[in-house]
Amino acid sequence: MQDQWRIASYDPEWVKEFNRLGVALREALGSAAIRIDHVGSTSIVGMEAKPIIDIQISVVNLDDEKTYIQQIEQLSFCLRIDNPDKTKKYFRETHGKRRTHIHVRQAGSYAEQVTLLFRDYLRLSPEDCRRYSEEKHRLFDLYKDDRSRYVEGKGPIVWDILMKAHSWSQMVGWRPGKSDL
Repeated sequence: MQDQWRIASYDPEWVKEFNRLGVALREALGSAAIRIDHVGSTSIVGMEAKPIIDIQISVVNLDDEKTYIQQIEQLSFCLRIDNPDKTKKYFRETHGKRRTHIHVRQAGSYAEQVTLLFRDYLRLSPEDCRRYSEEKHRLFDLYKDDRSRYVEGKGPIVWDILMKAHSWSQMVGWRPGKSDL
């Protein structure tokens, strides 16, 4: 499997891979998943990204784990119990599978909404996509051997873009659109 710890040019196969995984997740979860969305940089046409598919699943009650954990694990994903982010349950692919991050969040929560807002804003903002891509390259060059510092380093530009997205959301009356699946 090709190394996915790199920044790659946009690849239309990312959408196809999301759709393949999303359909399987939809079948496994049924109505337990309020939304299944392609999020992260691979969801933005033209954006350079680490070739890792990020999927956000929105559920009615994050604490009702019996409605989703086993169903997701049956699709060869593992719950990461060491995840420090208490706003989500985080799953990763099993060994040897294509790198995928699954984020299960409470429907309507701040974390769910801000993820969708960030994605939707960047889909309509080529200048901020360019700035974000440039910063990811800069940080990757600095921290290619330290993933956590790379992720941490993105914080300032993400917050800058989120401030712009917030203003934009008020001007246009943004609401999340229909679920991707």
